[in-house]
Amino acid sequence: MLDLRDLGYLLDDDKFKQGRILKNFFSGPLERFHLTVEAPVRQGSRNRPRRLDMRAIVLAVGNVITEQSPLLEALTEPTIDGVFSTALPSWVSRLSHLKRLDLFDGSALADEAVCEMLHSNCPLLDSLTIYSATSEDADKQIAAFISGRRPNSLIHFENISNCHIGLDTAVALNKHGKSLAVIKLYLTGDKLQALGCLRECTSVSTLAIEYSGPADDLKKNDNDLYLEVAEWLRNCNELRDISITNMVSAPDMILPILLTDSIQLNKLQINSNEGLMYLVKDHQDFHQSLGQKQSLQELSLRADPEGLVGDPLAEVTNSICSLSNLRYLHLTRISDYFSNQHVKAFAQHLVNLEHIYIGGYGITDGVWDAMARLKNLKTLTFSGLTMFTAQGILSFVDQLSDGNQGLLLGVDNADADSPLTSEEQELVQEALTAKVNGSFAYQLLRGMANTLCEFS
Repeated sequence: MLDLRDLGYLLDDDKFKQGRILKNFFSGPLERFHLTVEAPVRQGSRNRPRRLDMRAIVLAVGNVITEQSPLLEALTEPTIDGVFSTALPSWVSRLSHLKRLDLFDGSALADEAVCEMLHSNCPLLDSLTIYSATSEDADKQIAAFISGRRPNSLIHFENISNCHIGLDTAVALNKHGKSLAVIKLYLTGDKLQALGCLRECTSVSTLAIEYSGPADDLKKNDNDLYLEVAEWLRNCNELRDISITNMVSAPDMILPILLTDSIQLNKLQINSNEGLMYLVKDHQDFHQSLGQKQSLQELSLRADPEGLVGDPLAEVTNSICSLSNLRYLHLTRISDYFSNQHVKAFAQHLVNLEHIYIGGYGITDGVWDAMARLKNLKTLTFSGLTMFTAQGILSFVDQLSDGNQGLLLGVDNADADSPLTSEEQELVQEALTAKVNGSFAYQLLRGMANTLCEFS
């Protein structure tokens, strides 16, 4: 694998640019790569200083490596605009074993000649990742490249930020519907229609959708599109991992998956910024169905808990407690109103948990005995308001076993009216180190104090 990002980061590091480090690096065989250009003249200066020509250095290093590594299977572009647009025309003929191409700048695919070279010289290429593409025609350009590949040869497609992809790219991906196992899409506000055009991509095992746009209830505002997406997802029998970010419709989109017995989902994540979270109390059907997906091992939910009290809160808790195979539980905002009772319920029912991130209000030492029964626990973070004592935490540490080796214990928002002293924090850390070689991070409630103590 040739990942040129690391070289780009190194050349851009101020510490690296210091005289002795720079001189020692570009010595011996590497001296030929010490390429510089004139830097802009500083005001009032007569000298024309020189700086590293990062682009030229990356191209020179990449040129040598591609010449001498005919079996290279993966190529990653550094965060320097347009490097591969310049490099690929001369490199592609040497990359007959290339399987994975990661582009920082999707403009490389705007060159039809480069695309044709990739098609003819890189028959094994099955993974394409694009960080960004600024051209307004990027959707057509990316789609043309995907369509030019042999049908059902692409296994992984991902765009990490805005690439202007939409209907054209979605239609092109359908030509690889039987082979695509990983689809990760970043869609902007006017491109959600693309989701309705992926109906042939039913072999996907990992699906991630990140949305950048205003809060939009898809089911309410565009029910036809919602039904198309729901029908597609119901047919994705190989789906094991789904993640939806910044879509208030996330529970509605995932519900058909939860109701489809043939889909054995292992990992589910819903994450949203403030203002784009779904309202928990309005999605009881989602949470009830969630409890039926016994195949789940990882669950991460971030949702608006407004009005989540009484029976709705109990239903959410009971549903999650039904997921007996969970190893990873990450609950943000949705767990704001949890009490000792809810935290203890998770520990008592989800005995296989290894990683927990949970909120709550007024959590006390009453949870420690239950938590200590989790014999595989590796990380435990309380993000809500807690009122722990040193004695309580030490009683928990004393009950840990060999399965808890390396435990990371975090208390993010301790009550400032009953804080642990520095001496008590040190005592907890010493006990964790002695018992399981673990570490402890402790912080008072934000806004009330600015005290952070970390030990390792």
